[in-house]
Amino acid sequence: MTTSLTGESRTTARPRGGGDVARGLFRLSKIFVYQNYFGWGMAWLTLSPQARDRPGTTAAMLLFLLGSMGIVTCTCATDDLVGFRNGSDARNYKSGETKRDIRGKPLLSGAVTEREAVRFIVCAASVAVLAGIGAFWALDWRAPAAAYLLYGVGFFFSVQYSAGLRLSYHRGGAETLLCLATTAGLLAPYLAVERRWSSPAVLAGLLLGLWLVMVSSYSNVNDADGDRSVGRRTLAASTGPRVYKTVMVLLVLVSATLICLLGLATPWPWWTLLTLLPATVLHTAQLREGPLRGRWLSARKLGLYAYDLGFLGLLGPALYVLS
Repeated sequence: MTTSLTGESRTTARPRGGGDVARGLFRLSKIFVYQNYFGWGMAWLTLSPQARDRPGTTAAMLLFLLGSMGIVTCTCATDDLVGFRNGSDARNYKSGETKRDIRGKPLLSGAVTEREAVRFIVCAASVAVLAGIGAFWALDWRAPAAAYLLYGVGFFFSVQYSAGLRLSYHRGGAETLLCLATTAGLLAPYLAVERRWSSPAVLAGLLLGLWLVMVSSYSNVNDADGDRSVGRRTLAASTGPRVYKTVMVLLVLVSATLICLLGLATPWPWWTLLTLLPATVLHTAQLREGPLRGRWLSARKLGLYAYDLGFLGLLGPALYVLS
């Protein structure tokens, strides 16, 4: 494949068929990363029986899921498009730990062209907007104003990660956005259907957001040189090892504090601390694998496992409260 200065693919090793493009767009969307929907799943699980039985709840929640898929697709595809155009993705995939499959970047592999990616992003954004409207319509427009705000603002700022306001190009912007957008992904549907706030929902949303940051912060270290070359100011790219390693330790401590609050200061059972212990253990192992040993992508993988275990750890107490 040859590439123009703008990053547009001119030729590929072999002609592309419709199936190749479809597979490329699927990889570009990242909708198969199921962890992106933990917030939506927890929102449904933490609904009260009264809220679950309201007319329109099932339809609304399914539409919120579709909207979440649209937001994820729009955000991830836009990030890949920007990374392709400015060359940071190419740099990151040629340096650092060699544990990445180039097929995960279909613009780099030539499976998808810039024009196709742009059209795909527009379609994904349309799905996110229409699905959100449909969800609130299914609830007869009776959701609190904060639910509309969380959905709209969460969508708007999510797609500003790399484009538009380029929040990830400001120090701490990537980490803050990822945490708050994930939290909004839980609270928007929850508040729309439940029509009131609850401390377990807020704490669960913050935990899910924090745990996702504890995945991305490790891959950001591996990508620091490429990010720094294009002006993206993640903590790893804009600070020294002492700072970002300290932040990684603080993230584990904040996570443990939120877990204690969830298990001891809310209606959830005290043994929530036990169900979330495996995730905390893995987060501690991340510190050994990353900051101590410098195996950043291996530490990232531990973070993904911890995210899965954390969701499962939240699942048990949530179902117990509803029983």
